[in-house]
Amino acid sequence: MLLAVVTACPAQDSEPVTAKPPQRIKAPVCAWFQPPYLETKPDLYPNMTMVTSLTEPALAEQLAKRGVTALRWCYGPNSPWSEGKASYYAQQAAPFIKAGEFRFAGVGIDEWDTGNGHYPKEKDLAAAGFRTARRQWPDSIMVAYVTKPDEIFTELLKDHTLDLAIIEGYSFIPDVGGLTMEGIRQRCDVMKTAGLLDRTIVCLGYVSAAPDKQGRRLTIANLEQQMREIKKKYPEMPGIALYGFKDDTPETLELIRQADALTAELYPTSTNRGR
Repeated sequence: MLLAVVTACPAQDSEPVTAKPPQRIKAPVCAWFQPPYLETKPDLYPNMTMVTSLTEPALAEQLAKRGVTALRWCYGPNSPWSEGKASYYAQQAAPFIKAGEFRFAGVGIDEWDTGNGHYPKEKDLAAAGFRTARRQWPDSIMVAYVTKPDEIFTELLKDHTLDLAIIEGYSFIPDVGGLTMEGIRQRCDVMKTAGLLDRTIVCLGYVSAAPDKQGRRLTIANLEQQMREIKKKYPEMPGIALYGFKDDTPETLELIRQADALTAELYPTSTNRGR
């Protein structure tokens, strides 16, 4: 379901936001995108510190009380609805859905580069809109998923419009396939060259026991190997993220539990250490 944010925005402004490094995100980050059954089976995710894909204020409020950074899902330049207006993206980045409702900690932008034909124009509009949003909501957290980081994207991190980049590193997609670790490293190396690894994490998954198109299955051993390789090669990264998959089987539910525990082992926080 597409969401329209009803809030007024200031004039467009594409100038850099600030040179002062704000501390809006507490590391380490153990994030999830679209974690299945979060509302009905929250015990699957005892070590989650951030969720980036929420659309329900009530659920976000419950998670916030638990100490989870609850981010509202919003469109990036892949949106077909901007009508050529940067103000659209500023509205997308509002930290609430309706005025007077629960205020999310910020937004999870989904996503930056999709390779669509209209993308070159939309990314300029999005950059201007997100900078406007940063000025209007200076304390709001803004993270963005990205496949192929470009100069405009890295500049949004350098001027602190965006707080965190999440590299889409899906090595396993049921019925489809996925990236190799080499492909994931190529994306991460762009952020390394830009000097932004300390504000970049990788999203692995999908976390599902279902087979892919070659009949292969993701195991906790696969995930652990990938996570440890990323942590070793990019020790500056402040955490990890996982992509969920709604596959209500005992095998997938157990894989989710194991994956959540693994994030805490590799990126322990004051609250999840020793669980």
